[in-house]
Amino acid sequence: SGGMRQRIVIAIALSCQPKILICDEPTTALDVTIQALIIRLIKDLQRDLGFTTVYITHDLGVVANVAERVAVLYAGQIVEIGTVEEIFYDPRHPYTWALLSSLPQLTEKDSDLFSIPGTPPSLYNKIVGDAFAPRNQYAMAIDLVEEPPMFRVSDTHWAKTWLLDPRAPKTEAPKNIQNLHEKMARIYAATDFEE
Repeated sequence: SGGMRQRIVIAIALSCQPKILICDEPTTALDVTIQALIIRLIKDLQRDLGFTTVYITHDLGVVANVAERVAVLYAGQIVEIGTVEEIFYDPRHPYTWALLSSLPQLTEKDSDLFSIPGTPPSLYNKIVGDAFAPRNQYAMAIDLVEEPPMFRVSDTHWAKTWLLDPRAPKTEAPKNIQNLHEKMARIYAATDFEE
């Protein structure tokens, strides 16, 4: 089974007693019950053996339940980094907004699932400006010509978007991800990733 294969791969990875365990999509193609078992296994082993775990995943539900810090990547670059609370409850980059908006669990009944328009850029070509600009409904003229720096939101939270420049017009996160903490609490209350 998929869950058994995951356990075997984890055992092999931990056989050399690493200080860091990198889990690339550890719960993909597993049902929710097996996902919870695998995540619980990793957390138990992490606690018992004292290693750090780095998750690489598109499953934001897993991220919300296991991460302490989150880095959001787009086109091979970190576009936002912060604590899990900052990323989920106070996201600042339009790509992070789009990712959170595309959570199927946040879609209202009888409405279309949000999808990010356009296609990701080819990494074979030099990207000019902000890599997300062609797909970003909040893009400004500067986004098309100059790559934004990382702007400090707090000591632990940074985002790479011109929207955080003091000269930028005030822009709020989309309504569907505001009060996300309440929505996420309801959605994942039934999923037991805890010890």
